[in-house]
Amino acid sequence: MSIDEQHPRAAQVPASRRRGGLATTRSGHQASERSFFCRVCQRCERGLWVPAGWYLLERTPGGKGRHIRLGLYCSVACLVRAGEMLEEGAAVHARWTDLPSEEERRRERRRVVDVAQTLLAGGMSIRQAAEQLAVPTFTLKTWLREAGIRIEQAAGEREAARGAVAAAAARAGERPTGEHHPVSVLNEWVQQGRITAMEWDVVSTGPSHAPAFTATVATRPAGGDRLASATGMGASKAAARAAAAAALLAALGAG
Repeated sequence: MSIDEQHPRAAQVPASRRRGGLATTRSGHQASERSFFCRVCQRCERGLWVPAGWYLLERTPGGKGRHIRLGLYCSVACLVRAGEMLEEGAAVHARWTDLPSEEERRRERRRVVDVAQTLLAGGMSIRQAAEQLAVPTFTLKTWLREAGIRIEQAAGEREAARGAVAAAAARAGERPTGEHHPVSVLNEWVQQGRITAMEWDVVSTGPSHAPAFTATVATRPAGGDRLASATGMGASKAAARAAAAAALLAALGAG
C-alpha cells in the first residue's frame, strides 16, 4: 500500500473523530449528516449542522483550554431546566462532600454584607471589617458594591451616627461616646433604666438584588408618657437600624 492510499479502517472512522477532523467540521466542511439530541426532552433531529434555534451550552476551563460542551437544548424551557438540573447536581455534590450549597453561600454572603455594614457604621475601616470577617478586602468591596452599598455612604452614616451619639451625650451632661454604635448606646440606656424597651420594625422594599430597608424604632423616656420614635433608611437592615437609632438619640437628646 502506497503512502498516498488511505487505510481501509481510516475510511470507516467518522470525519469528526479523525485527527484534525473536529476542527475541519467546525470550519464548515461537515461531510455527512448526524443526530442531534436535546439533553432534557430527548428530542432528536438529523442534519449537517446544529438545528436552527437550538442552544449549545459550553463551559470554559480558562486560559487557552478548549471549551467543554455540556449539551444541546432545543428550547429556552429545556435550557432553563438544564440550569435547574445543574443546581440540583451541585447541591447533591455539596452534600456528598460536606460543602455549603449555593443557597447557603448566598445566605452567608448576605450575612457578611449585613455585619460589614454594622462594623463600618461602628467606625471600622473596610480593611478592618474584612479582617474581622475573614474575607479578602477586594471581595468585601465587591459584595458591598453589588448590594448597592457605597463605602462613602457607609462612612457618611458612621459620621452621622457618631455626631448623634456625641450630641445626645453632651445634652445629658455625660462624656461623649462618639466611638459607640448608636444601637449599642440605646441598649445601654435601656439597661440603665433611662428608656423603656425598644420596639423595632424593619421593612424591605425594592428588587431582591438591590433592596432598600426602612427601620422604625420607638421607646418612652423613663417616667414619661411621651412616645419617642424615629425612622432610618439604609441598604441593609443593620444600616437602617443604625440610622434609626442615631435619629432617635438625636430626638431624645433634643427632648
